[in-house]
This record gives sequence, C-alpha cells and structure tokens, in this order.
Amino acid sequence: MTSNRLLVTGSQGRIGRALQRAAAGTFEIVGTTSPGGPAANLAFDVADSSATMRVVAEIKPRVIVHLAAMIGGSCEADPQAADRVNVGGTANLAAAAIEHGVERIVFASTAGVYGDARRRPVAESDDTAPVGVYSKTKLLAERVLAKVSSGVHIDVLRIFNVYGDEMPDSLISRLHNATVDTPVRLTGLEEFVRDYVHVDDVAKAFVAAADSAHTGFRVLNVGSGVPRSNGDLLKAIPVADKAAIVLAPPVESYSCADVSTIRRELSWQPLEPWPPPRYPSLRS
Repeated sequence: MTSNRLLVTGSQGRIGRALQRAAAGTFEIVGTTSPGGPAANLAFDVADSSATMRVVAEIKPRVIVHLAAMIGGSCEADPQAADRVNVGGTANLAAAAIEHGVERIVFASTAGVYGDARRRPVAESDDTAPVGVYSKTKLLAERVLAKVSSGVHIDVLRIFNVYGDEMPDSLISRLHNATVDTPVRLTGLEEFVRDYVHVDDVAKAFVAAADSAHTGFRVLNVGSGVPRSNGDLLKAIPVADKAAIVLAPPVESYSCADVSTIRRELSWQPLEPWPPPRYPSLRS
C-alpha cells in the first residue's frame, strides 16, 4: 500500500483531537467524523460491518487508529451495546483491515484491564483482572486483535489516567476548578493512587506506534510511570477553599504503569511538567 493515510475512528473525541494535532506532518489524517475527505460518507458506526468495510475500502488507509468506543456509565447501562461497539466494532475494523491491505492497527485500550488491587506498577505481562463492563469489553477487543493472523500488525495501547487542557472531567481539572459550590470528593488521601499522563503525551504515543516498523502483535502501557496519591495531588494543586474538598471513606486502590517497554520500543517518554498547570480553557 502506497498511501500514508491515517484513519482515526473517534477523531473528534478528546484524545482524537490531540492525536490529529500530533500526527500532522507525519500522516495524511482522515477522521471518521471529519467533513469531506476521500470517503463519500465518513460518519459510520463501527458496529455496522458493511459500513466499516465500505469506508476502509474508500479511504485505503495505511494505518488505522481505533479510538471510538462506548465508555463509562453508558457501558454499565447497556452492556450488550458496549459489547457490540467495543468488541464487535473492533472485529469489524480488523476484518476490513485484512480485506483492504491495511498495514497496522493501533488500538486504544485501558489500564482498567489490570484492575486496581496491586501496590506496584503493572507491566504488560502481568495478569489482567478487569472490573466493569468498559474494561472487560476492551480486554475482549484486545483478544480479538491478538487473533489476527494476516499481514496486519497490531499495537494495543493501554492508557492510564489522562489529563490536560481537553480533559475537564479528569480529577486534576476538577481540583483546579474546585469551589464550595462544585466540591471534589476524594476517596481517601494516600490510599487512592493513580498514574496521570498528559493527553498530548498520549497522542504522541499513538503517532509513534502508528509510524513504527514493529511487526506482529504487542501491548504497550501509556502512562507517566509515577504513582500519585490523592494527597500528592492536593500538594501539587492549590485549592483555595478547603471546604471545596470532601473526604469520603478511604478506598484502597492503586493503578500505575511500568512504562519501560514503551520507552524502549518507541523511544517515547512523557514530557508534561509536574505539578500540572491550570489550563486556559479551565479557568473560570
């Protein structure tokens, strides 16, 4: 395949927009929700196998980055729809990629496939223990891709907690905006630990994977590699009024990435400084 087109599903999502900025100059980007473009109709449902096959045939991408998914509470509310979109949609894309000579698929998975019961950073070789419909369907989608045996190369990127200018729902953003009227509830201080990675760094990881020469199937963690507790966040992010923080009964929960593999294989590392700044779009 001679084109350098990058087909991005979920291109107008928060990571999708950052990815388009990061990929500019490296790929000819075609987003599934972008107006115009080479395809007659780019807006399609990945759960629709015929529409997926048609769009991939029309665009003829070299690489597909698959970000589109049902997430969060919508998965819990309708597990069957989550399975149809997150698992079935991934299978449809894989089938279309095989049929039309796509070189590589880069798939957005989640750190949630590991669960949160460990007290150390997790490596890609660790056992999985997903909790919740979203994480379970993402793991099932990974297994669909692992079975691809044609010439399509697969990178699965397991993303940890994303923050940044376009992520108003992240805990970091909510702490920056916390007021008495919009308080933030924390389930303990040192007991609750997460790995926070900037959305632009995540986007750069996807571009690096899409442009790599790796063959076969692999899984890569995308995180900072630094565990940060709720207490660490409060030290890093000034909250003007202590009444804006509500301390709930503590929950033991730990999720942090071992990022040695992605650093070695993609020469990637997170660059965002810490503590995280207050982003212009989050200012009141």
